[in-house]
Amino acid sequence: MLPKLAWRNIFRQKRRTVLTLMTMTGGFVLSSLSIGWMNGSYSSIILFFTNNRTGQIQVHHEGYLADQSIYSTIDNFEQVGSILDSLPDVRTWAPRIYTGALLALRPAGQSSNVFSSSAAASVIGIDPTREQEATGFSAQILEGEMLTVSDADTSLSSTGQILLGKELAITLEASVGDSLILLSQTANGAVADKRYVVVGTVSTGNTQIDRRTSYITLLDAQNLFALEGEAHEIAVLSRNLDEVDDLTATISGRLSGRNLETDSWKVFAKEFYNGMKADESSLEVMIFIIVLVAAMGVLNTVLMMVLERRREFGVMKAMGTRPGFIVRMIMLEANIMGFISILLGSIISTAGLLFLSKHGIVLDPPLDYGGAVFREMIASISPDCYWIPAICVMLTATIVSWIPALNAAHTEPAKALRTV
Repeated sequence: MLPKLAWRNIFRQKRRTVLTLMTMTGGFVLSSLSIGWMNGSYSSIILFFTNNRTGQIQVHHEGYLADQSIYSTIDNFEQVGSILDSLPDVRTWAPRIYTGALLALRPAGQSSNVFSSSAAASVIGIDPTREQEATGFSAQILEGEMLTVSDADTSLSSTGQILLGKELAITLEASVGDSLILLSQTANGAVADKRYVVVGTVSTGNTQIDRRTSYITLLDAQNLFALEGEAHEIAVLSRNLDEVDDLTATISGRLSGRNLETDSWKVFAKEFYNGMKADESSLEVMIFIIVLVAAMGVLNTVLMMVLERRREFGVMKAMGTRPGFIVRMIMLEANIMGFISILLGSIISTAGLLFLSKHGIVLDPPLDYGGAVFREMIASISPDCYWIPAICVMLTATIVSWIPALNAAHTEPAKALRTV
């Protein structure tokens, strides 16, 4: 009897019911689209940042992140790489060497002792094949061509190849084909001195990085800095972003006892991670406000409904209806409307999420996030887009109907029956 009575009461005032359903459905749809937008956009940003730069996981010598010394290296990194290759969740990996140097540009046609400009720079040694497979490095080359492995990589007297960051090339006034001298110190304390030809310029999208960074081959860096068979970092790409934490723990376990540490992007890119969490918190506050506004609308409607039916509740109390029955009836009415709004909201949200996941929204002007430029954001469809708003709607319906229901249950029959 209770469900039938609640269902009948819902549609006695169709205009009021439609208004309530619109409020609750609107809250569901806005929350669902916001969650889908957040998940899709943030996943895209994280994947872009990690896939094109850092990797989702990094392996270093213990303490390297705290003190990035040239001496803190991964010995026999290829053996570590073979362990990574044995893990099915590892898509690929790329070794790198990091050090600093002074770059001095020698203009074409000038004598060997004449330099037109110089700049301090970070030198990154990369394996061209593995770096291309891991991060698609060649897509960042603005002018020129990708590094290639050659016999010059094993000879200090031969001319090597170097890529310059876009802003670093501007500082040096260097262009493709120019030659320069790299001066630094090796791991054994000797002087590192070699001639290079600029084969291209690189733009990562981050001007701070491009202003100070240059790239040579990993083999060349090992030979030049006396780091044969060693690397400072192994960047690991996972097959599934959601499994990064578990994969980090797995890799750490497999590499135990080697004086190595394994960290996810949440650790070695902590500033980026904290920025993401701050944005997520802001969006969660926005979703809370949406739910709160919807709750206030539902509360107002339920209160009006109780006031309009005050005489009805008086008759029910006069006929011996228990207060608990009235409370359950009003709360059931609100929950039925909540359930209907979830069904309607799911249909509308699915249509909206499908559109946003396929077409996205073009950002004008583009969003610069951590040096990475995003011109389009897309949403993703996940269970979170439905169960979180659904729980919010049902909790809202239950909570906001509780006080009006108690008020109706304590209606005094004699006073209510005298109400016109």
